[in-house]
Amino acid sequence: MDPIKIPSFAQPLADWQKAAIDASLASARSALEGAEQLMRLNLATARATLEQQSLVAQEILAVKDPQQLEALRVKLAQTSMQNSASYAHAIYEIVSESQAKLTTLAQEQMSQLSEGASKATAAMGQGAPGADLAANALKSTMAASTSMLESLRKASQQFAELSETNMKAVTSSMFNSGKGK
Repeated sequence: MDPIKIPSFAQPLADWQKAAIDASLASARSALEGAEQLMRLNLATARATLEQQSLVAQEILAVKDPQQLEALRVKLAQTSMQNSASYAHAIYEIVSESQAKLTTLAQEQMSQLSEGASKATAAMGQGAPGADLAANALKSTMAASTSMLESLRKASQQFAELSETNMKAVTSSMFNSGKGK
């Protein structure tokens, strides 16, 4: 009679831990990239605002009558609205890009986890009486989890597309309403 072989789960566990650490580091890098882009945007916006306010002060000092002042007020309101819309759109782009990267990383992590679990269940099913039932249950659970995550990914993608459409519509509306005045 052959002795029952008990599979070693040390290597799959170590592989999963390494994959989790790698995924965490990749997520942190991606989040830091997004934060860095936002800081660069804010710094560029602050510089542009400082320059613009300097020009506005000069224009105000050059005003000679109420009609010029009213025309300047309308121009400044339009410029401010357009700058705000551009800034909001830039933030949206950065956040969307970061979200897409994080979603991709999560999908890769889930794929690796699923693959690792599949290999572990195959190893678990070898040599132990009744282990095939547990392995099949684990495979079924992983399949259901994968299906659920795919549904969540699709919903997230649809939400992102809807948000992008709305952002474009709002930005376009802001630019068009500013031009009409």
